[in-house]
Amino acid sequence: MEVLLDDIIDTHIHLSEHYKGGLQNAWHPNEDWSLEDLRSSASKGRFRISKAIFVECFNQTALDEAQWVLKIMDSDSFLVGLVAQISVQKGAEEVNAFLENMKKRYGGVLPKGLKGARFVMMAWENQADDACLDPKFLEGLEALGKAGLLWEFCCEPRVAPYLLSCIAKFPEMTFIIDHLAHNGNNGGEMAKWGPAIDALGKLPNVYMKMGATEQWNVENPGDYIDRAISAFGFDRILYESNWFVNDAMGDSYDKTAQLLYDGCKRAGATAEDLRRVFHDNACKVYQL
Repeated sequence: MEVLLDDIIDTHIHLSEHYKGGLQNAWHPNEDWSLEDLRSSASKGRFRISKAIFVECFNQTALDEAQWVLKIMDSDSFLVGLVAQISVQKGAEEVNAFLENMKKRYGGVLPKGLKGARFVMMAWENQADDACLDPKFLEGLEALGKAGLLWEFCCEPRVAPYLLSCIAKFPEMTFIIDHLAHNGNNGGEMAKWGPAIDALGKLPNVYMKMGATEQWNVENPGDYIDRAISAFGFDRILYESNWFVNDAMGDSYDKTAQLLYDGCKRAGATAEDLRRVFHDNACKVYQL
């Protein structure tokens, strides 16, 4: 089988040892998922990964999840970054408490492998479309930014029109939007979602992850990929597989990678552009 791209950095993977006696996982993902499982899944296709970023996935507790992943990173250079679960939506006190606890576990400093934070918005108490403008959340973002960490939005598309007003308040902070802001399709009609993505693309501190197509619930994912590529260009797009979720939902590892690759090709991507999308942009945004 011809390999289309190698040395890929997958910016969005999850791990779980729930059933083998590891940390309990609130998602109950039906089976355990290890780095070896990821390597095996990816090795069967045309897109070969060399490194990956772990993104929180409700292993309990959030502090223990972070410490577990950082320990894996110490012994396996394949995993190069951690996006931890931090309850930023609960304000600065919650953020600072988490970070202080991390420092206590790592000699008084934040570990280098900690790159940023996320808390899935569908699990927030505040489920308003404009929850990202809640003063407590803004306060929490300010504290996170002061610590030099980035924030990843994981949200339904109904939230997308409000992200611009939130992110514009923090021009010096890096933001990543997971899954094209498309967890499900509530508010994801192109007429609503598209203009919001166009506007976000004008902010230089925002990066867009393109993946998790198994969760978009749209018949035409290529149209959404094309719109986002047009808005963000090849310099601020990040490849993500959303493994193990994609695997658990029956998609091959290659499916999302192929969709993004094809979208880049439709947009006229050169070999250098593809390198940026599948590797270099991750190095930049996660400071690898």
